[in-house]
Amino acid sequence: MKKQRLLIFSLALNAVLIAIFLIFGYIYRDKIAQRFVQMQGNPTIVMYGNSITAQGKWVELLGRMDVMNNGLPGLTSYHFLKLIQSHVIDLHPKVCFIKGGINDITVGVAQERIQANFKTMLEMLIQNGIMPVVTLTVYQQNDPSSKKQVDALNAFLVSFCTQKNITYIDLNPYISDSTGLRAEYAVDQTHLNTKAYEIWAREIRMVLKEKNI
Repeated sequence: MKKQRLLIFSLALNAVLIAIFLIFGYIYRDKIAQRFVQMQGNPTIVMYGNSITAQGKWVELLGRMDVMNNGLPGLTSYHFLKLIQSHVIDLHPKVCFIKGGINDITVGVAQERIQANFKTMLEMLIQNGIMPVVTLTVYQQNDPSSKKQVDALNAFLVSFCTQKNITYIDLNPYISDSTGLRAEYAVDQTHLNTKAYEIWAREIRMVLKEKNI
């Protein structure tokens, strides 16, 4: 009888431990996947940008294990330019999805400087055999001054991408209106919610399919 109780207790304990392991694995699945990608090395895709990029669960969103999330929260295009060698180029991906600019606009960096930083980064990627794909800067909520600056930056990016035959993604028609980022796609004035990330991922998957990546 005692042995039977011990067996039941042991089985119950094992079941609890397995359940805990599965729950934590599910909660932290994207972080675990990112660790696996880091160990594997040479990802096919690098996601590069600010906190909006960093908060995306890209392995899950894109349904593939060769995606490196190198989003850098709080940084501007100046920092992206300084870090692009180590965070993108040295990883030798096939494609880099790059997004940024809103932090520059928030802290008052001049358009000429933001545009020059993007131009240099995109040229560096091309020179190193990495396909750049630009996600245009997303509007903030209810900020006319910021929206005007975003429009100016995006106009430059569209022009430069067209000139250099670089693919770009524009999320604003899907998640913004005339006032800026729509509340139904936002968690705060600037950052995106799950619905917005799903739209972004859909657009990325379309690009990857088109490029046969």
